[in-house]
Formats: sequence, C-alpha cells, structure tokens
Amino acid sequence: MLFRRRVGGRTAVARNGVVVAELLNPDEAHWLQEKARNVRQGFMDPKQKAAFEEFLARQSSLDEQ
Repeated sequence: MLFRRRVGGRTAVARNGVVVAELLNPDEAHWLQEKARNVRQGFMDPKQKAAFEEFLARQSSLDEQ
C-alpha cells in the first residue's frame, strides 16, 4: 500500500509504513543541493575543489535536459 502524508511543509511518500520518498519544494531542494555540494568540497584539496567547480559549471541544468 502506498500513501502520501503531509508533515509541515513536506510530503512523505510511504509504502507499508516505510518512507520511500520525500517531496521537497524547489527552494528547499536547491538549498539542500547547495549544502551537500559545500560539504563534499570541504573534503577536497584546493586544486581538486577548483576542478570540481569547473566540472559543475560545464554541466547542463535540469531545465535544459
């Protein structure tokens, strides 16, 4: 059985009582993506971090795909 439940501003999708997905609004998803990128880059040396930034800049956005 699959169901959706709103908790605050988020919607959780659950199957058999186990959350299988969480739907985020676009602003929150963007914030979370930026936060994750900053954490990943915190473990990189400066040269690797610059190369990663260049790689990300070359990637097409989701809107262009």
